Amino acid sequence: MSRLIAGELIKVRTTRTALGFAAASLLLVLATVLITILAGHPDTIEDKRSALSFGAAIAIVLLLFGTVGATGEFRHRTLAPAVLIAPDRLRLLLARIAAYVATALAVAATLAVITLVIGIPLLAGEKGPDLATGDYVKVIAGGLLVAGLAVAIGVAFGTLVRNQVFAVIAVLVWVTILEPLVGLIKDRALDYTLGSALTRVAQGGDDRMSLGGAVLVLLAWGVVLLAAAALVDRRRDVD
Repeated sequence: MSRLIAGELIKVRTTRTALGFAAASLLLVLATVLITILAGHPDTIEDKRSALSFGAAIAIVLLLFGTVGATGEFRHRTLAPAVLIAPDRLRLLLARIAAYVATALAVAATLAVITLVIGIPLLAGEKGPDLATGDYVKVIAGGLLVAGLAVAIGVAFGTLVRNQVFAVIAVLVWVTILEPLVGLIKDRALDYTLGSALTRVAQGGDDRMSLGGAVLVLLAWGVVLLAAAALVDRRRDVD
């Protein structure tokens, strides 16, 4: 299994996709922190935590990163050589998820440091109560958790769908258009949607659901998509 993960890591590291999404994540985090603090002037604990929530800024980006990476295996026909080496498709899928999770965690950890280095001095000049150590822990833990879970869900969904263009459009439409419509039908149902769970985990939980509860929601999404992807992928011919 370790060799499979190492092989998947090599593929991730040697493609421009990872660098592109990492650069996009960095720009989003910098823009979010600077605009939220300098223009928004947060003065409550919740607002200050939200300003430092790097995970909320990169959750969708990493979800798309996993989706694009998984569908790229089919688009560029790089899956067949891997299957020849590891005929067990489930092990190969798990190794790919592990490689993408490790990459996402490395990116998220780097962004966490950048966010704190920039954000803490800026927040020191704002009015209102200061953040406690526990608040920083929630922001960092939430950001790392959402990074790993988002990219894993993206890989599972990309493996399930296979078509890269359709998969990316489906993710964007679901998170930005369909999920808000679910909230209009029943407000409480929105708590269990993918986008809401990603945001809630990134922020370390809120008054409607704890961090642990939000993580469980994301895990449920991941398990369902992983099971579906493994079932479909096992019966799929490799070109």
